Amino acid sequence: MSNPGDGDKRSVTTDALETLGKIIGPNEKRDAIHLAVEPVTAGTFLNPGQHIAVKDGVAYPTGVGKGLGIVDPFLAGPVETGQRFWFVMYPRMVHSLRHVWTHPSFTDEPEQVLLPASQNIVDGRKEASERWLQDFCATSDCPGYHSVMGWIENKGDWSDDEYMHFDGMDAHGEIPLEFWHHVEVVLGRPIKNRPTYFSCSC
Repeated sequence: MSNPGDGDKRSVTTDALETLGKIIGPNEKRDAIHLAVEPVTAGTFLNPGQHIAVKDGVAYPTGVGKGLGIVDPFLAGPVETGQRFWFVMYPRMVHSLRHVWTHPSFTDEPEQVLLPASQNIVDGRKEASERWLQDFCATSDCPGYHSVMGWIENKGDWSDDEYMHFDGMDAHGEIPLEFWHHVEVVLGRPIKNRPTYFSCSC
């Protein structure tokens, strides 16, 4: 970004963002930029920098320019199905952005969302995750959706076991990482303890 008085006649705005992703000419100079990022879950095997689309928080490969962005290009290796990573949005697509600074002498402002979503979008994402969880519970060897969510809300925060255990109900099998992503969307908060298996005492 240019500084006034340094001999560079560019305005004090980010110029590189205008040409990022394009072949540049000889007059471009050193700059710094902001890109929008979002934590997402890999719906399949993905490579760093691969072009992707994101639906309900899950990323899938697309053709160049056909999605909304790319896999974190700075990753040292591929992303396995179910792993979480940073989705990097294509430049010039963000509708709203502001800079926030902190200092110990000032009270921090509440966190601001870069891309304000309408309530309809938020509700739609929650409904999609609820459907995913209901389908998962209906086709897995575990109690129903309401029993599973009840266990998470009542025991999940203090349990540190790798098993989600149920007494008197059939519960067996693995719990995928994608399951916990959808749980967090439905509950609207992060889940610290994430059991990886169902179990029972029957």
